Amino acid sequence: MPGSALAVQDDPSHGPLDDGRLRADYLRDCFRGYDDEYLDAADAFEPWRALIASIDETQPDAVVVWGGDNVSEAIFLRMACWWLGNRPVRLLRTTVPAGGGRHYVAVHAPADLATLFASARDVSDAERIEFAEDFLRIRSDTGLVLRWEAGRILGLATDRYDPLLLEACTTEWTPAPRVVGTAMGRCDGHNLMSDLFFCSRLQSMIDAGRMDVQGSCTRLREYAVRLPMRPESPTGGGAPQLPEQIGGSLCK
Repeated sequence: MPGSALAVQDDPSHGPLDDGRLRADYLRDCFRGYDDEYLDAADAFEPWRALIASIDETQPDAVVVWGGDNVSEAIFLRMACWWLGNRPVRLLRTTVPAGGGRHYVAVHAPADLATLFASARDVSDAERIEFAEDFLRIRSDTGLVLRWEAGRILGLATDRYDPLLLEACTTEWTPAPRVVGTAMGRCDGHNLMSDLFFCSRLQSMIDAGRMDVQGSCTRLREYAVRLPMRPESPTGGGAPQLPEQIGGSLCK
């Protein structure tokens, strides 16, 4: 493919989107208990500023945004329209089809993606304005957890995905990575939430006493969790109380 590639290594499906420093703080907190990796950037939006500076300097023929029908890449397109603003550079969009029921760029091999480049089409000025305005709505009105639903980005309660973690647990000790992986596998193909997100939610549930923990919580691979043991009631039955199943299309 012609040109150069720039990856903005972020997942805008969760976290604040109105302030780069606040977003960096949020992401650093997400890394708590995840692994040895961490975010050392002071401003999560610095890659976007670097992109704009590069465009102003090199004046490319076009900027091409890749994405599928999913929460992260739909927000990414809207962010690109907002960041580009009124700059005269052409904006092209390459819409990636589903692969195995998952509507994400990452599920395709690079060679297959290269063949899709010819399908890139111009994003019109009207569409750029519409997407940029929608990004302003998303970042100010929808909260910290987002969802793709029939082309529209909606806000969710912060704990909306917690039942997927609870359903992956029993009163027996289960390795935390298995719990996180099971929850990830039950997300639908338009809204795949990352292991970093689920690890952060697991840490919050442990802090709140909704999960028992065995081992050090400093790294995801080094501890196990279980549902808290409940004292038996006078009528018997000490099974843990699970939340109601999530309705709609959140999980298959």
